[in-house]
Amino acid sequence: MKMQVRAIADAANDQAAQGRDPGAPLPVRASDGILLGARLFANPAAKARLVVSHGNGLASFGYRVFWENLRKDFELVVVDVRGHGMSEPGAAGHHHWPQFVADLETLRDTLAQQLDPRPTFGAFHSLSAVASLLQSHHHGRRWDGLVLFDPPLAPPAGHPLRRAHERDVEMLVEGALRRRPSFAHPAELAGRFARPEIFGAWEDPAPMDMACATLRPDSDSQEWVLACAPDREAFVFRTNMDERAWEAMLAPPCPIHIIASDPHAPQPGAPALTSLAAHQEAGVSYDAIAGTGHFLQLEQPGQCRAALRRFIASCGQAAMMNPVQTT
Repeated sequence: MKMQVRAIADAANDQAAQGRDPGAPLPVRASDGILLGARLFANPAAKARLVVSHGNGLASFGYRVFWENLRKDFELVVVDVRGHGMSEPGAAGHHHWPQFVADLETLRDTLAQQLDPRPTFGAFHSLSAVASLLQSHHHGRRWDGLVLFDPPLAPPAGHPLRRAHERDVEMLVEGALRRRPSFAHPAELAGRFARPEIFGAWEDPAPMDMACATLRPDSDSQEWVLACAPDREAFVFRTNMDERAWEAMLAPPCPIHIIASDPHAPQPGAPALTSLAAHQEAGVSYDAIAGTGHFLQLEQPGQCRAALRRFIASCGQAAMMNPVQTT
């Protein structure tokens, strides 16, 4: 436990050493006692708060090219899912979707207890996007609006895209289980993230940001190890089959906007196709960012920010006058 707390502190110190504001610590204690790593970038002048989180196997500080520019418009909370980035891993038996949902509930309660009331929006990629939809299904309106980046939705049985999602899950599980778990230096992993044929063309310095955010120094091996163990990453991919996220998206308790990767790319990912289907079949609010893949926030951060700002502006006075009340 002490080593993991130290890792959280080290992550913040690394940001400060690079001349980048690490934000203020915002302790979030999960229901099983572990500490979820969250940082607050206060903005007293902002009318709304934005909570940012990440995809499976990643970490929120790796998305800094996307969210740093949003600090001038919003009070920002940057949080890592358990077992990722700044957060403690917890027991393997708690690394699953119901616990991710419970952690989001704890986060919302913590924000209500520690920060001033103001409209609060989520900007969630992939894993955290699906978790926020499951939270909506189970707990109703907990956000004033959700911006979901390329959510890997599981369509219901019989849907034409169900098999595409299942194939995507199979591929992701195989990839996670082949994942190299340790590196001599973050630059090695950054080199992999910088390969556009695998991850798309990320804007600098996102490859190194993501490498530093997803690795932790290991004193025993003198190497850098992945914060999210490959077997845990694979388990989360394998179990992303809950149709209730799709149901929540079709009947959301709060405004929802999908910002998706390019469905017209030569080989579009399953999330791009299911996101387009949600828009076409159910009228879900939607943007697609041309020429991007699943890591669109790192490939085209400016376009992703613009789409997010448009959506939150469209929520307008309704969100300002009637923000979610949490306890």
